[in-house]
Amino acid sequence: MRASSKDRVLTQTARLSSAGREVHLDEWVTPDVCDERSQLRPGKILEWMDVVGVLAATRHCRKPVVTASVDGLRLRHPIRVGERVTMTAAIGYTSERSMGVSVTMTHGLPRADQPPTAVQGYATFVALDGAGNALKVPQIVPEAPVEIARFREGSLRREFRKKLASGQLPSLPPNAPPWERIALIREFLKVLPLRMPWDRGDLSRARSRRESYVHKIEPVLASKLNFHETLYGGTLMRWLESAASLSAQAYTGGAAVQLAALHGLTFLRPVRKHVFVHIRCAVAHVAEGLTVFASVQAEDPLQGTYEDTLRAFLTYSCADKTRLPLFECAGDDERALFTEVEHRLALQRALFNLEGTAAPHQVTQ
Repeated sequence: MRASSKDRVLTQTARLSSAGREVHLDEWVTPDVCDERSQLRPGKILEWMDVVGVLAATRHCRKPVVTASVDGLRLRHPIRVGERVTMTAAIGYTSERSMGVSVTMTHGLPRADQPPTAVQGYATFVALDGAGNALKVPQIVPEAPVEIARFREGSLRREFRKKLASGQLPSLPPNAPPWERIALIREFLKVLPLRMPWDRGDLSRARSRRESYVHKIEPVLASKLNFHETLYGGTLMRWLESAASLSAQAYTGGAAVQLAALHGLTFLRPVRKHVFVHIRCAVAHVAEGLTVFASVQAEDPLQGTYEDTLRAFLTYSCADKTRLPLFECAGDDERALFTEVEHRLALQRALFNLEGTAAPHQVTQ
């Protein structure tokens, strides 16, 4: 079958853009974007990540874009006042109607004897028409080894999301033997066995989600709107991280925490003007770190409507290495969230363990 003229245009665009249109951002960490410990607020990192990601995706498709999800972000060390932050965003993967953007960030003091620390993240964007419908985007053709690696990562993340959404990653009872847990994860990711919280020994009294519950409300003002007349995604993520951090601190009893990773931040729909945003957070999983489940709803008090707009999982570590209390699941809903976090953490470990090695899946268009 002969390709249509439209398909030929898309293919030509893809080949021209296969090297990627990279977006660079350079910032200095100043006190006004830091917390009381003089460390850069993680919400600001998410905001910068959204800025470079939106620009990279917009350059690629030449259409207005919105953030669909943020699948991975790992912060290994806190970023302090006086450090230089450099972000680079590039299109790493495309499906018919979405673009995966790989974001690499380095930070450190401006000294030659101290190499910068690298941070990586991954976000997905879609292009929309005036009615809010997703548009087809130009497809990239990876050629260089780094492009092929990015494409494989995007393919793996997309497949994981599809399997998770369709229920093809089954849950296991807490008393399942270790080899069943190993087989479940290796079936998809080929990674090491998981470690359930009840395998960690008796640390202290188990705590429940209720003890970490945080509910914040933010009005959506005109100054917070983007070009689409909807809430700026970076602002929403900054609010989200602030609430999630409070939830993590509540669970630890006030111990200082720092964001270590971000899993599966998904924008369900844009937030319109003249609404109030409800951000609800609670700890959903505890292992080496603690993972907070965050959900966001938009309330229009004039119309009496209430819409789910965002869900995310944020993992925190204790700055002073405080030993975390055991986590107690109460009911099927909390156990389902716990299992979903297990799958997401396994994916994160697999992707970081596969750096520099061949990915377990073939590249697919």
